Amino acid sequence: MISADQLEILLRSVPQYFLFGGLTLYIFGWINKKQLYLTIAEVLFIVLGLAAFIVLSGKMIPSPLEQGIVKEHIEMVIKILVFLSINGLLALISLGIRQLRKKTREPLPLAIFAFSMYIFFISTSMSKVKFELNHPAADKKDSLTSIQE
Repeated sequence: MISADQLEILLRSVPQYFLFGGLTLYIFGWINKKQLYLTIAEVLFIVLGLAAFIVLSGKMIPSPLEQGIVKEHIEMVIKILVFLSINGLLALISLGIRQLRKKTREPLPLAIFAFSMYIFFISTSMSKVKFELNHPAADKKDSLTSIQE
């Protein structure tokens, strides 16, 4: 199992860089009408989706039932990982279709772009949340009572 600190760092930085890079390549590919950049962007999304699926299926996320784990944060992490997995699957389908048909303007790449933007903003809002995964619930109650006194 990944420690909470490593999970926090991984979920705040790596997916955001991959998403930002993929979105930038998508825009650059559309503006310059270069299929290579669209393909690289979709490969980035596929790699990110595969990594998210491995984290989800590998039981690397701490259980929200453990003491000291904030349930809302873990639910947000799982939500983002599921979205990243779905985005990777959509990118894989889009890449396959584009390689077979050789068409550039289809609705699936536009949907992937919009969904990736949505995931990017969700992950950005998650990075603003202060993770408190390593602090037991008893310590929080003690600190609250000492503040009130």
